[in-house]
Amino acid sequence: MDKGNTAEKRRILVVDDEQSIVNAVRRELSTPPFGHHRYEAETFTNPVEALERAKHQEFEVVISDYRMPEMDGLAFLNAFARLQPDCVRMVLSGQTDLDGLIRMINETHIYRFIPKPWSTYFLKSSISQAVEFRQANLDNRRMAKILREHGIDLPRDSVNPVDQILVVDDEVNVANAVARSLTQRSRLDEVFREVREEAHGRAPELNPGNISVQVSNTPQHALKMADSVTYSCVIADYRMPGMDGGQFLSAFAEKQPDCAAILILGVANMEAIVIALDLAHIHAFITKPWNDFELRAAVAQALARRRLMLENGVLAQMCKARDLGAID
Repeated sequence: MDKGNTAEKRRILVVDDEQSIVNAVRRELSTPPFGHHRYEAETFTNPVEALERAKHQEFEVVISDYRMPEMDGLAFLNAFARLQPDCVRMVLSGQTDLDGLIRMINETHIYRFIPKPWSTYFLKSSISQAVEFRQANLDNRRMAKILREHGIDLPRDSVNPVDQILVVDDEVNVANAVARSLTQRSRLDEVFREVREEAHGRAPELNPGNISVQVSNTPQHALKMADSVTYSCVIADYRMPGMDGGQFLSAFAEKQPDCAAILILGVANMEAIVIALDLAHIHAFITKPWNDFELRAAVAQALARRRLMLENGVLAQMCKARDLGAID
């Protein structure tokens, strides 16, 4: 018997102003094949009502449309993230504009974008992966907390104190410019920082003394570099000969799944961004020409998130080895 069919149902929140859409998604999630999980879907056509429900019920995955009359998907997911930061955020939409998609990636860090009309397999597999991604993070955090409560912290040098960053662009002058942006500060940094903190709150800052930046002008060479160096963050251009940025980041993720990925592109293309998000789970999208401070802020946030997940993972393995993580 499939254990997924006897396990507790995973709670999914679906928000779309069209009743037919939420009904269709609910049917999809309540009919076989179920895969590894079964689901309990709650659906709303009003995002304000969905937010009110989220104050009282925890969800594992939230799936939102983008264009809705009372509140668009970006505003909804930003508000939802404040209520339930651990819930995995996904977008199901047929009318997302490019700016909205970029902001949802950069601000709410959506896990996946599913276009309408959707594929049943892609919808269900995306939700299943999102559930497992969330559960793994929560389990690691729980076990890391147990270890810290026992007075045990990370062993020295278990996580490299220097973050290795790889910049890949077929125009080497552009790759070098990105590297300079990451390692050199501007007189306007303080102004940008204050504006950003006023809008979004305090965020991690990039310390040039704790990073090492390398560049490559071909994705093939960059993949070879990944065989000998463990990178914390990879920043790749989209338009490169032989292999585009989405394909490259996907191949890179197979070698180094813990590395944060950022896509950079001069002429924004929605299809390219969606593919990179789905294949490589990019943390951020940066446009050319870029704002140096915003680039550094995106990298700093990606590094902080990656380091926390990595440290929790190390502590979780230590917790398992000491048999301290069993749930009563």
